[in-house]
Amino acid sequence: MNRIRSRRPAARPRRGVTLIELIVAVTILIVGLLSIVGISASITRSLGQARQESLAAMAAQSRFERLAGTACANLAVGTVQQASSRNVTERYVVIDAGNNTRELHDTVTWKTYRAQRKVAFKTLIPCRPGA
Repeated sequence: MNRIRSRRPAARPRRGVTLIELIVAVTILIVGLLSIVGISASITRSLGQARQESLAAMAAQSRFERLAGTACANLAVGTVQQASSRNVTERYVVIDAGNNTRELHDTVTWKTYRAQRKVAFKTLIPCRPGA
């Protein structure tokens, strides 16, 4: 008798990916993309705050330079003055610091999306003879 042996077809190597592997890969991709979106929002917010801080510092520096070019006799000593531009408010006062110098206190205020920020700057202005 001839025995008929049933032969199984040889197992072929699998091609492609399974559904589970696909779900895991998509989940990892989504988590990565969401973290990038969160970080980009934080960076955008930080850049906006840095821009406002830079405007505030430039306003104070500009005030210092303008008053340094003014003759000391023309500076209003002891009077608080206020100026505003580009969402930045300055309050400054010139004080007689003695020894032929003037001290300038400049407080700069601006609004952020959360609250109001305030930074104080201070400098000495020398009074030059004949100026």
